[in-house]
Amino acid sequence: MNSIQLYIEENLDEKNIELIKKMLMEIEYVKDVEISRQSPHEFVIDFDEHHNMPMKVIEALKAEGYHPDIFSG
Repeated sequence: MNSIQLYIEENLDEKNIELIKKMLMEIEYVKDVEISRQSPHEFVIDFDEHHNMPMKVIEALKAEGYHPDIFSG
């Protein structure tokens, strides 16, 4: 299993966080999405090994109007 850590620049409330988590969980190969309790802008996405997963995640978030940055992966 691989993972990437993302930072989303927008201000997020509980509703937005849950919508993002649900949307990410619907992406093929994504197995888990965790949100940092200290910083709700930080997400850790666990996924089955697949060569293009980080870009799929970024593209899905951008399509919804978010501005994510990968800071580990």
